Amino acid sequence: MPKGIYFIETYGCQMNVHDSEIMASLLEESGFAPTSNEKEADIILVNTCAIREKSQHKVYSALGRFRNQKRNNSDTMLIVAGCVAQQEKDELLKATDLVDLVIGTHQISELPTLIARIRNYRNRISKTDFSEDVKSLNLRGLPPHKNQVCSFVTIMQGCSNFCSYCVVPYTRGPEQSRPSNEIIHEIKWLVENGIKEVTLLGQNVNAYGLDLTKDRPTFASLLKAIDDISGLERIRFTSSHPKDFDDELIEAMASLDKVCEHVHLPIQSGSDSILRAMGRKYTRKEYLSTVEALRNRIPEVAITTDIIVGFPGENEENFEDTVSALNIVKYDQIFSFKYSVRPGTAAELFGGHLTEEIKGMRLETVHQIQDRITDQYHRSMEGQTVEVLVEKNPSGPHRQAFGRTRTNKIVNFSTENRDLLGKVVKVKISEGLKHSLRGHEF
Repeated sequence: MPKGIYFIETYGCQMNVHDSEIMASLLEESGFAPTSNEKEADIILVNTCAIREKSQHKVYSALGRFRNQKRNNSDTMLIVAGCVAQQEKDELLKATDLVDLVIGTHQISELPTLIARIRNYRNRISKTDFSEDVKSLNLRGLPPHKNQVCSFVTIMQGCSNFCSYCVVPYTRGPEQSRPSNEIIHEIKWLVENGIKEVTLLGQNVNAYGLDLTKDRPTFASLLKAIDDISGLERIRFTSSHPKDFDDELIEAMASLDKVCEHVHLPIQSGSDSILRAMGRKYTRKEYLSTVEALRNRIPEVAITTDIIVGFPGENEENFEDTVSALNIVKYDQIFSFKYSVRPGTAAELFGGHLTEEIKGMRLETVHQIQDRITDQYHRSMEGQTVEVLVEKNPSGPHRQAFGRTRTNKIVNFSTENRDLLGKVVKVKISEGLKHSLRGHEF
């Protein structure tokens, strides 16, 4: 008989999604069964994100949503994990009597033990210490389900850059890389279980290996080793720090067949003075030179980015520098945000904080520019034939399948074939839409 039923709610980035997969694996290995209905769960785990102010608010909103269930059944265990847990620590237990366990980003491997302690002794626990050896780095998630084609693989955790606006070094700790043999072993296991594409995860994948003392592999050498794995079709990675994006990595991307022509390269701002205030450790010129080198070596590369508008002290000239960078680079897609104060970061103490109205107007300007650029990209692809890795078999009256191009464009296409899952097919694009492409199997 299972020990109980669990429900996981996840906020934030791909790293959090993968952490939730690992925690689900640990729970099921301990005899718990999953449910999609929170009301029948014995364990409710909220995996949190602290990157944006809004995501942090979502956590407290979620805790409020579970209040009645917790109070109607005192045996229901409510767990908060992830970056907000790491940031708030014991304060979460003090703030509300709903929470039974606060578990930090370095303590995931202890989840079953901590749950057992709470059940046996009826105490509440906060476990948020940083560790020099993050054991969860080498833990796997659940085996891929039968219709799964793509999977995340963590190659490192933490960040040592301390950008002035960012909480990651405080919530995930310093950079720690997994040994390359562990990564290769996990990817081979995933491929044996039907996975065709992996996305390598890290706060700064370019820094992979710098903290390892044995052999000290580079990220480019890791890509070469993964490229040799038989049965794997595609390799993606995120995220990259511009200051560490070197010629060796560009050459690896250009020469390795399985590495996709897509790079997420956060610029954050196009202004040198704002980049200095952010502590980004590169200039506008250096960033644009990296983009030029990428496109010279890989002309078809798709580049996406992150942009923060309204950083403290950002004037109109600084903002126009960001706008001009948008128009120069012409990103395939952007993820843009209004600056929000994160507690404990250096920028919290900066002067020159902008009003929400100004930040909102600047964000809207950025969105309008990027919408036009993305629309042009998508329309320019009409009539082209592209390779699509099929992630969902055809369904519905029009037999529509779903997949992505090597440049990470979403493609919905019609086909006469019934079973294409995990296969790479040729698709002729008939229409470029705002967020995706439409076509038919060629």
